[in-house]
Amino acid sequence: MTETPALKSRLQQPRILTVPGIFDALSALLAEQAGFEAAFLSGSAVAYSQLGRPDVGLVTVNEMADVCARITDRVAMPILADVDSGFGNAAHAARAIRMLEQAGAAGVQVEDQVPVKRANDLKGRPLICPDAMVDKIKAMADARRSDSMLISARTDSSAASRLK
Repeated sequence: MTETPALKSRLQQPRILTVPGIFDALSALLAEQAGFEAAFLSGSAVAYSQLGRPDVGLVTVNEMADVCARITDRVAMPILADVDSGFGNAAHAARAIRMLEQAGAAGVQVEDQVPVKRANDLKGRPLICPDAMVDKIKAMADARRSDSMLISARTDSSAASRLK
């Protein structure tokens, strides 16, 4: 299993870190063998590879944690795990980061889209309000066991604003 401080210290270096998307232990192993220093466990890639369906919120936190645990059992490089919108509200997001940390992730990425996505619209994704996103990030930061567990938060506001 990976040590989480490795990603935090690597990100402090001036060199660009290229992080390929992965979806299982084999894709992670291939990325590691190709020389990548870290990898991104993509929720979308897990949805397609495990369910054969688009990323419309069907993958659960348990499924992401299970996939992450299998990956970190096989590779030594740090894994950044996609937690989509935190799988719900701030309490769900706190649970998600604990589960992914337990599964060996070095960090998570959370987005500001609403938790349940419309199945027929892959582009029109409404966003939660900024205060709710701040609450999620704070809950995740408070819930993690180590400060080395990183939280990357992203906004899809640019894409959402183009839809109006």
